[in-house]
Amino acid sequence: MGRDTATDRIVFGFAPYAEARIAKWVQFPRGVLLFLMVPGDAESGCFYVLDRARGIFYMLDIPEDGRWGGYRLDECDGLTQAFALKQMAEKPRRLRAMA
Repeated sequence: MGRDTATDRIVFGFAPYAEARIAKWVQFPRGVLLFLMVPGDAESGCFYVLDRARGIFYMLDIPEDGRWGGYRLDECDGLTQAFALKQMAEKPRRLRAMA
């Protein structure tokens, strides 16, 4: 699926605001899953979901692991699968109820 320019602008505008670079980007019709990292810090990764309809970013904390962020890039795919993060990005309205 191609990236549309409105979503690109929103995501590329958010990353510097979060003082991070985009390490992973997975796009769905309703949402975008991002894994952002602080340059030069290999254990700074954090997950975000963009609700495309509302233009809102949600930071995803994974409390079950007791770390609250600070992930390495090599952990990204495993955590994404273990905690069904792609499904959250596919249906970000579920996050609205939790916020």
